[in-house]
Amino acid sequence: MTYHIGLDIGTTSTKACAFDPAGKLLATEERPYPLLHPEPGAAVQEPMVILEAAENALADLVSSVGEKPAAIGLSCPMHSVILCDAYETPIDHVITWADTRAQAVMDDFSKAEREELLRLTGTPVHPMSPMVKLRWLLKDNPGWKEEAVFCYDLKSFLTKYWTNTAVIDQQLASASGLYDAPAGQWSARALAMAAGDEETFPFHLPPVQPAKQCLKWADHIAKRLGVEGVPLFLGGSDGVLANLGSGILAPGEVAITVGTSGAVRTTHRQSRIDPVHGLFNYQLYDDYYVVGGATNNGGKALAYWQNLLSGHFSDVGTMIDAALTVSAEESPVFLPYLYGERAPVWDAAATAELTGLAGHHDHRHLARAVLEGVTNNLVAILRQLEAATCPAQRLHASGGFTKSPEWLDLLARRADCELVLADAAQASAYGAAIIAREACTPGSSRRV
Repeated sequence: MTYHIGLDIGTTSTKACAFDPAGKLLATEERPYPLLHPEPGAAVQEPMVILEAAENALADLVSSVGEKPAAIGLSCPMHSVILCDAYETPIDHVITWADTRAQAVMDDFSKAEREELLRLTGTPVHPMSPMVKLRWLLKDNPGWKEEAVFCYDLKSFLTKYWTNTAVIDQQLASASGLYDAPAGQWSARALAMAAGDEETFPFHLPPVQPAKQCLKWADHIAKRLGVEGVPLFLGGSDGVLANLGSGILAPGEVAITVGTSGAVRTTHRQSRIDPVHGLFNYQLYDDYYVVGGATNNGGKALAYWQNLLSGHFSDVGTMIDAALTVSAEESPVFLPYLYGERAPVWDAAATAELTGLAGHHDHRHLARAVLEGVTNNLVAILRQLEAATCPAQRLHASGGFTKSPEWLDLLARRADCELVLADAAQASAYGAAIIAREACTPGSSRRV
C-alpha cells in the first residue's frame, strides 16, 4: 500500500496522519503536551517533550499501518522562538505564538515602522512575531545574548535533532517578521529592528529552504522510528499548509477556521500587500502567498461567557441555542477582545467591551451579544481580506464551530456569502502530506 504521512506538530498536540494517494485519511496517531504559563503573559513549551511526542506519534502510526510510508512531510506552528547555545542545545523553553510578554516593547515601534515592516515581511508587528519577541528578549533579558548563539524555531530544532542540520522552511521564515520573501533572504532592516540597541543582530539564523527540500534522517533516529529509507520533506507552517490541504489556491475561495481561536485566509499571488488592510501575507511556495488574519477570540470567548453563565448554560452549544431565541437588535453589543487581539486590530493589550446593557436584558441577550460579537469580528477580517484581494465567492468552514449549523448559518448571513464545510480532514497534516507526495513524484504538475 502506498501512503504518505503528514506530521502536524501543533501548539498542544502532534498528529501523525496517513493519507492514501487520493487524499483519504487512513489512520491518525495523536500525542498531547501542555502549553505552560510560568508567569503572566508567558506561553511556552518544553522542546524535548514536543520532540518525544512527535516521535511517538510517528513511530506508532507507521507501526499501526504495518508498512513504511512513501514519504513524510512536516507541519509546525508559526511564530515560535528557541534560543540555543554554541552546541545548538536549547537554553530555555520554546516561546510560542501565544506568548504576549513582548507587549512590553511594542511602543518601541512607530506607526511608520510598523507599516514598513508589515509591507516588507508580511508579518504584522505584534507580540506573536519572532521579530518583536527577539527585541523584547534583547532589551529585557540581556543576559540571554551572552549564552545564546543560534536563534531557531521549533522546526529548526526538530530538523537539527532528526537530521543533524537545522533548517527552516520558506513558510515559517515568512511568518517570522525577519524574512523578505520576495527577495528570498533574511531582511537586514527587520534584523536591525529586532536587534534594537545592539550594534548587529547577535544570533545565527538557520538557512531557509523550500517546502520540497528533502532531508535525510540520522541513521539511529530512522532506525528507532522505523522509517529507514523514507524521505523526509521540510514542509511548511500549519496555517499555510491548511490552505493547501483544503485546496484553497485562488482568491475568492476563503478558509474560515474557528476553534479556540480563529482565522480567515485565502491564497493569492501578490508578494506584498498594502499595510492598511492589517493582514499577514505568508509565502506558500514560488509566487503563491496565503493572506489573511487570525483572531484570538474564537470559541474561547464563547467558552469564557458560558463559564460565567454556567447556571443557565451547561455548554457552549446550549448557549448558542439560547442566543438565537432573541434578536441581535434587542441585545447589547459585545466587542470580543477578551484575550487581546490579532486581526483586525493587532493589539495584544486590547480589551473587551459590553455596551448597551439594560435592565430588561437576561442571559439570552448576553449570549446573543457574545455570538454576534465573535461572528462580526470574523466578518470584519473577511472584509479586509476582500479589500486586499477580491470579493469572496465561497467560505470553507472548519474547526469546532462547524458542530453548530445555526452558527454557520449566522456567519453566512452576516458575510453575505455561500458557506460550505471544508472537506479536507486534518487539513494542515494533509497539506504536509501533499508536499511530500508531490515532491517525490516525478513529473508532478503541482508546483511546490
